[in-house]
Amino acid sequence: MLNQLNETEEASLNAIFDIFYRPEPITSRSLENRSAARLSIDCIVCRNAIGAFFQIIQEGQTEEEATDVITTLCTSLGIENYNVCRGAVALNIPIFAHIIRNVPEATPQTFCGLVFQTATDSNFCPITDPRFEWEVQLPDRPESVNTPQIDPRPLRVAVITDVHLDPLYEANGVANCDEPVCCRFGQSPAQNYIYRSNVDESLYDRSIVDVDGNVMLNLSVASDIRQQRMLSQTRHANTRDTSPAGYWGDYRDCDTPLWAYDDVIETIAETHRGVDIIYYIGDTIDHGVWETSYELINNMNLYLIDKIRKTFGDDVLVVPVIGNHEAQPTNQFAPSYITGEKLNTTWLYEALANKWDHYLTEDAKVTLLDRGDFSIVARPGLRVISLNNNVAYRFNWWLACDPADSKKHLDWLVDELHKAELAGEKVHILTHLPAGVNDLIYTWTREYNKIINRFSATITAEFNGHVHSDEFKVFYSLTDGTPINVAWGGGSATTYSDYNLNYKIIDFDSTTFLPENIVNYIYNITEANLTPHLRPHWFQLYDMRTSFGITDLSAASISDLVYRMPVETRLLDLYIAFYSKLSDNRWPFCNTECKLNNLCKIVVTVLWERERCEELRNLYYSTN
Repeated sequence: MLNQLNETEEASLNAIFDIFYRPEPITSRSLENRSAARLSIDCIVCRNAIGAFFQIIQEGQTEEEATDVITTLCTSLGIENYNVCRGAVALNIPIFAHIIRNVPEATPQTFCGLVFQTATDSNFCPITDPRFEWEVQLPDRPESVNTPQIDPRPLRVAVITDVHLDPLYEANGVANCDEPVCCRFGQSPAQNYIYRSNVDESLYDRSIVDVDGNVMLNLSVASDIRQQRMLSQTRHANTRDTSPAGYWGDYRDCDTPLWAYDDVIETIAETHRGVDIIYYIGDTIDHGVWETSYELINNMNLYLIDKIRKTFGDDVLVVPVIGNHEAQPTNQFAPSYITGEKLNTTWLYEALANKWDHYLTEDAKVTLLDRGDFSIVARPGLRVISLNNNVAYRFNWWLACDPADSKKHLDWLVDELHKAELAGEKVHILTHLPAGVNDLIYTWTREYNKIINRFSATITAEFNGHVHSDEFKVFYSLTDGTPINVAWGGGSATTYSDYNLNYKIIDFDSTTFLPENIVNYIYNITEANLTPHLRPHWFQLYDMRTSFGITDLSAASISDLVYRMPVETRLLDLYIAFYSKLSDNRWPFCNTECKLNNLCKIVVTVLWERERCEELRNLYYSTN
C-alpha cells in the first residue's frame, strides 16, 4: 500500500492474498454461508486492511490517494468489480478519514466487529470497545394517568415499506448484469462463462492458527491453496437466467421501476376506501450504493411523497420513517454535532422536513431536524412515534465515532413514551430496522427491549421494514416471560431480491388502538410480466386471523401460534409461504433449516439471546 515492499515482503503479501482471495463478490447471502474458517479469514483481512488504511491516513496521504489504494485492495481481493469498488470507496472515504483523524478510540477492530457482527455468535470478530456499553434510564410507573377523549370512528391504516425506487430501471434491459443491482440503463451482461476452483476447505482451516490467544495466519498453506486453485479451475457456463428485465420488476437483484410504485399507490387508493393513515416505513432509494448522489436522493424522496399526496389528497395523514438507504452515502447517520460537508446528516433531515412539511407539527419538525425522529398525535388518544434507529445500524460508520449517539434516540423515545403514558395515550412505534437482527448493535437491542417492557401497556403496535420478507416479532416480559408486544414487518414494495411486492391494510380497534386484523396484498411478478401492457393482478395473500385460525392479534395469541408452528407443521409451512410472499424463487426452496431459521427470528428481539429460538427448534425435532 505504501509502495515500500522488499522482495520477501512482496512474497508474503502474495501469500496473504492467496488465502484472502474471494471467489465471488461479497453479498449478505455469501457471508451467511461462509464456513467458520473463511469467516475468520474475512475478519483478519478486514482488520488488517482497515489497519493499513489507518496508517496511510495517519501518514498524511490524501483522500484521493487513499481511495486509489483501497480500490486496488477491493478489486484484488475479489470483493467487487472496479466501478463498484471505486464508487463505494470514494463516497465513504471522507467519513473514515474524519473518524481516524479525530477519534483515537476508534480502531480497526471496532469497524470490523460491526461489519462482521453475526446473529448467533457474540465472540466472533468481537468489539471490545467499552464505549459500546451504555444503559437508558427508565421512569417509575405513575400512580395515575389522564383519560383522553377518543375518536370512535373506525381506523384503517395502509402500511408500505422498502420501495427502493430506481429511476434508471430499464424494462427489457439487462437483468443478468455484472453489478450488484441490475435492470438499469447502460449495464453490461455478466460473462457467459464463470471460472470455479475447488479448494479443500481443510486448507482454510489450517490457515487459521491461535498464537497466545491471537488469531493469525499460517502462510505456509498459501502455496497449497494456490496450487489447488490453479489445478482445479474449470470453466462453466453461467446458468443464471439471461432473459431481459421484466416490465413490472424482476426477481434478479433489481429494484422498483417508478411505474410499478405508482401502481402500488393507485391500487391502494382505488381498492381500499376509507384509508385514514399511511405508515411508510422507509427505504426509498435504490441499492446502487456505489453511485448515489444528493440529487438522486432528494428527487426520489420527493417523488415518493408527492405521489402519495396527489393520489390520496391532503386529508390522509402520512407518517414516514427514514430508511438506511436515504442517507448519503448509504447507511451513514452522523451525530447532530457533525456539520462538515460530505459528513453531516443534517442535509437529509432538512430536506425531509421540507418534503414532509404538510404532515408535521412544529414540534415534530424540531426533533426531525435534530436527529431524524419525530412524534405526532395521529388522532385523539393515539400517538405515532417515528424512530430513527439507523443510527444503531452496524454499517453506520459513525458508530465507531460515537457509539452512545444511538442512546440519545432511545432517551428521546423514553421521554415520548412517558409523556404519552401520563396523557393516557396509546402509541404505535415505527422503526425501519426490526429489533433482534444482527443489523443492530447488541446494546441498542437490549435497551430497546427494556423500553418495550416498561411501556408495554402504552405501546399497542410496532411496525418495521428493511428485511423485505413478511415477518413479525414477539416481545416477552423480562420478569415472568409472558408475551407483551408484537412488532409487525411491512414486507416490501420491491422485488429485491427474489420477493413479490406487497402492501398491508390494517384495521385497528378505535378505542384500544390494537390491530384487529392485518391483510396482505401481493402480485406475482412472473405473472405480471407476461402482460406488460396490463396492470398487475393484485390479490389477497392472507387475512391474518382467518388464515391462521386465531381469534385476535394480541401478543398472547401470536405467541401461542408461534409455539404451535413446530408441532402443527402446516402452520409453519403457511408462515414460510407468506414469509417470501409466495416468491417463485424462494418459497419452493426453503428447506427445514431455512424454515426453522425464519421461525427463530420471531422470538429473538435481543441480539444473541436465542434461548426461545432453541426452544422452538427442540420442539420441532422432538415432535417430527
